[in-house]
Amino acid sequence: MSLQDDVYAARRDLEHVERAVARLRAELDALTRRLPPGVVPSQARPPEDVIHVPDAPYDPALWRDVDDEGIGRREVT
Repeated sequence: MSLQDDVYAARRDLEHVERAVARLRAELDALTRRLPPGVVPSQARPPEDVIHVPDAPYDPALWRDVDDEGIGRREVT
């Protein structure tokens, strides 16, 4: 593909996303209007605490006697 083709494709995809977002907004507005009077839509939950995973290697004993996903258990001889 040429650069011009890539730019055209990116613009087309962006237009698709913009149309999809507009449809979702319209659906949300329609759903909100159907709510009974006095009902307040729930607000987004605050983000949960971030769990930091250390970069240090894990203890190999942690993986002892576990099954390998998709290939079954290793035979220990």
